Amino acid sequence: MTQTVLIIGAGQAGARAAEALRTYGFEGRIVLVGDERHAPYERPPLSKDVLVAEDDDDCFNGWVHAAGLYDDARIEWLNDRVLKLDTQRHMATLEQSGELRYDHCLLTTGGRARQLPAAPEGPHTFCLRTLDDAMRLRARLATARSVAVIGGGFLGLEFAASARTRGLDVSVFETASNLLNRALPPMLSERLRTKHETHGVRFIFDATQVQIAEHASGVQIGEDNFDLCVIAVGQIPNDDIAREAGIVTNNGIRVDRHCRTSVPDVYAAGDCANFPYGVADRPTRLESWQNAQEQAIVAARNIAGDAVTYTPTPWFWTDQYDWNIQMLGLPDSAVDRWIERAGTDSKTLLMGLRDGVIVQAFAINQGGELRAIRRLVEEAVPVDAAMLADPTVKLRQLERLTRSTHSGDHGVLV
Repeated sequence: MTQTVLIIGAGQAGARAAEALRTYGFEGRIVLVGDERHAPYERPPLSKDVLVAEDDDDCFNGWVHAAGLYDDARIEWLNDRVLKLDTQRHMATLEQSGELRYDHCLLTTGGRARQLPAAPEGPHTFCLRTLDDAMRLRARLATARSVAVIGGGFLGLEFAASARTRGLDVSVFETASNLLNRALPPMLSERLRTKHETHGVRFIFDATQVQIAEHASGVQIGEDNFDLCVIAVGQIPNDDIAREAGIVTNNGIRVDRHCRTSVPDVYAAGDCANFPYGVADRPTRLESWQNAQEQAIVAARNIAGDAVTYTPTPWFWTDQYDWNIQMLGLPDSAVDRWIERAGTDSKTLLMGLRDGVIVQAFAINQGGELRAIRRLVEEAVPVDAAMLADPTVKLRQLERLTRSTHSGDHGVLV
């Protein structure tokens, strides 16, 4: 009997999972359901390339797959919405297509933009989560002169950089007293703030009581008027379908290291999934391109019959102005030493050590250097701090020497 895998959520995670099912030998029916009218696409370009591209007709090319792949791989892509998941009957109820029976179900439902009670719905207040959101914002940026950004996280700062690139006056309202204090060490946070301020962004910190009032031509916040306002205060995992089906949720859909939920034959991956991370199995939900892709592939492999675990080394990136900032590892409050490999304001590598082991690293326009130390982070190999800080020592050589020494094969650094 032909088996059916139902994938709910047709974003990057869902599309990569569908592809991986075929790659790893699943020959049955694959149904990929998404409630957006667009084919599966990647979200990182929405806050950057889409907003600053010169040509309206060629401002987006972030499709996950070429158009013909779904037919070639026998993947049924449905623009529909799942209303209910009956895990006892292995049945999903779709808004337009009726009931669909599945043998395995993968939830890749992602997240939705968090709303603010103080941000009324109106023609001048926007969120940025979908391609349609980005296209609406692109159109407004063409005529606007000023914008308020609520939220100084990565999305808010990426949008701010894009808006400044287009020549708008930009004011960022942030509830904390600095930028990204839970994600970046203080020295890097300050440099990022200076970078934005050099480009003309105005920051309003400790903005915990922001009230947004829509009027005919824009919005008012305090004494200031703006042509538009962008809300960028994070996202909420789309776990409603799972919760209503009796699947365990807590800040997302809880899964094990094989991406299995609390209900047989139902898996989850991507922004919506909360999985055990690290040696302590800390419940973790990652909102990143890497996680959406890699966790979805692991889930697909397990559905196809493999037995693989998801043990990521978290990696994030953000592009702001001419800076590409990459981050390896998760914020670690137990970092006891920071080492900066000599660089400049526009090119640097910063590494956080705990007991002589690199547990977190940040690179500005130094992505290749970050890749060179990745295995040291993954394998928790102690490093020589002096050599790590010495710019005359090539990191790839240091990585090879450190790992060989740690394993008992004493190499020579040349």
